[in-house]
Amino acid sequence: MKPLRQFIVNIPNKFKDEIKLGGSTIKLVNKFSEFEHRFNYGHIVSAPVGFKKAAIGQILYFHHHVVLEQRYDIGDNLYLVDYDPNGGYENHAIAIENEAGDIDMLGDWCFVAPAVEPEEKTSDSGIVLELKKEPKDEGELLILPEDSEWIGASTGDVVGYTKNSDYKMELANGDTVYRMRITELVYAKKD
Repeated sequence: MKPLRQFIVNIPNKFKDEIKLGGSTIKLVNKFSEFEHRFNYGHIVSAPVGFKKAAIGQILYFHHHVVLEQRYDIGDNLYLVDYDPNGGYENHAIAIENEAGDIDMLGDWCFVAPAVEPEEKTSDSGIVLELKKEPKDEGELLILPEDSEWIGASTGDVVGYTKNSDYKMELANGDTVYRMRITELVYAKKD
C-alpha cells in the first residue's frame, strides 16, 4: 500500500506501560497520564507518494495526536501520520532518524534542547530556603530542517521561543528534546 499524503508507521504499543528502576521493572497504569506516557515514534512501513528520501524501516517521530486519535489507527499496530513537506498544522510528521542515529527534520519542525532547570536552595536538613525560578523559554537549537537559514539561527545557537511551545518528546535513544515549529523561535544568541 502506498499512501498519498501520509506515512504509515508500526507502533507495537501506543503507551509506555513499564519503567525500569534499578534492576526491577514496574508496570504503569496509563489511564491517569496518557499524554505523558504515549509513544511519539514508530518504524516506517510506507512513505507518501513522491517522498524522495529512503525511509522504510527508519524511525519516524510524530505528533501525539497519532496515538491519541482513533482516526489514525488503521489496525494491526499500523497508524497514519499526516505529512505536508511545506509544514503547517496538518503536518504531524516531525523527523526521521536513520539507522546511524542521524535525524532529518520534516516540514517546519525543529528540535531544541531543554533549558537547564535551576535548583531550589535548601538547608543541610532539607528545608527549602528559596524556591527555584522558572527557566527561561530558551535552549540550544539542536536540529533544523533543510533550507532554514532564512530564520537567522543555526544549530548550536541558544534560541528563545514563544511561551508554551516547549513540547517535550523522548527520542528512541532516551534523550529528551523540545519539538517546535521554526516560526515559534523568536531570537538567537550568537557568540
